[in-house]
Amino acid sequence: MIAGLNTCTFPACVQSKHSLVSSLNYIDKINPYAGYNFGVIQIDDELRNEKLRSLIYKLAKAVDDNSEIEVKRLKAEYGNTKEFALAKTFLDRKCKEIWNIFDNKKTKLSLPVKAMKTLGISNQPSLDFLFEDSLKYFEKENSTTTVDIIKSILNNVNSEYTMDDILKYLKSNHEKCIFEYNQHTVKFLAQSLKYNKNKLSALGVSKSQINEIFKALSVSEKIKCILYYYL
Repeated sequence: MIAGLNTCTFPACVQSKHSLVSSLNYIDKINPYAGYNFGVIQIDDELRNEKLRSLIYKLAKAVDDNSEIEVKRLKAEYGNTKEFALAKTFLDRKCKEIWNIFDNKKTKLSLPVKAMKTLGISNQPSLDFLFEDSLKYFEKENSTTTVDIIKSILNNVNSEYTMDDILKYLKSNHEKCIFEYNQHTVKFLAQSLKYNKNKLSALGVSKSQINEIFKALSVSEKIKCILYYYL
């Protein structure tokens, strides 16, 4: 068992996994020899090391309590150890699992934000994680996946990303690996940026792509496009 963690019955564990400590209790309950497979569940290998398990628990409790002071104290004591770096990585991954923003799109989560920021962990998935497969594969298939992902992020009350964040990511990603956006994505980006030529060019949208979108616009949309893009 993880040192300092209380045991709980299986149903209670299932019902109370929405904190770091209760998540560790759950793992410990279903398999005290963490690090092995338990049915279809892959138990975290980090929990096999007793010293690391103990530190993970201490940090998890400090985060759950939203105690910046305790997190800072633990950082001062263990910050230069390899266990601290491993514990931080482990808890960052757990935050993303326990407080998954896409499991809670409409209801605002109550999170220990101050302690999480002090430790340097977050429940926010990276934009690379969210967009990589879509940009790599689905753009070629003329899918709406990229647009759907953007809308899902912006409409999610627990997402911290803004449209500016997304545009910066798309620009950076396009500079690193050149590819062509499909027409669904181009149309959405053009509308979002009010057909701003410079901003669209920076994202890798070509003039020929804008011309294709232009042909399908209504008269009022074409006027906007002319005003914003061509003038």
